[in-house]
Amino acid sequence: MNNKKILVITEGGKTLGFGHITRTISICTIFASFGYEIEYIINGDSSIDNIMNYPYQIFDWQTEQSRLEENLKNKSLILLDSILVKDDQIKRIESFNIPIIFIDDEKQRNILNKGFVVDWTILREKENLFENKKENVKYLLGSKYIPLRKEFYKENIQNIIKENVSKIMITFGGSDVRNLTPKILEILNINFPNIKKDVIIGPGFNNLEEIKKHSNNANINLITNASTEQMIESMKTSDIAIAAGGQTLYELAHIGTPTIGILLVENAKADTMGWSKVG
Repeated sequence: MNNKKILVITEGGKTLGFGHITRTISICTIFASFGYEIEYIINGDSSIDNIMNYPYQIFDWQTEQSRLEENLKNKSLILLDSILVKDDQIKRIESFNIPIIFIDDEKQRNILNKGFVVDWTILREKENLFENKKENVKYLLGSKYIPLRKEFYKENIQNIIKENVSKIMITFGGSDVRNLTPKILEILNINFPNIKKDVIIGPGFNNLEEIKKHSNNANINLITNASTEQMIESMKTSDIAIAAGGQTLYELAHIGTPTIGILLVENAKADTMGWSKVG
């Protein structure tokens, strides 16, 4: 019987975006290679169906506490990635004595008494946000711990910055929560009509028809539900990217694509400003 079982507790969907899910999938890929079974509990909606490749349940685990705790049985490890989880719930989960990996990259709560705290925000290891480190907690801080999707590890950094831009990549995550894609596309069409544009359409987009209104141009390529390989190809062949802050910035940096980062949500501020600081 396999006692190497991980339960991932997270959130994501049309309203919350897909970043927490995709980054935990990257982590779980490594654990799976060591024989771990992976299960997910997600506070979200059916828009996540296209990105999940592990067994999962969708329910509001914050309010359905007993249902969550029932799923903790026979698990050997918990991966917790949530900005919605409350401190007392973290302590409650910890009381089950199952080792926890907590991605603590927003509030730096440092609430675990044992286990692993992960914050791969760039430059985090140089800051003192976790200055009161606990003896039984292992802290993994800084961008060397960023969990890229496995396909990115095969790519060498390109970092070729061209003087003239011939192609632009536009990507605002899985749900484009601020409806910026059509607005950016309209501006680019007016000012740079001859430049090629890759427009990434995520599974949670509600603005596809509006985007299509600005896409009647042979230079515009709409990529729907892009695979990792398609994302890499677009990054490698684009001279510049316009992207939301957060996880995508790390992927673009790995490929070396010059990027205009637009901050959409407060919890991506440290990532966006951090990449600005390091150039």
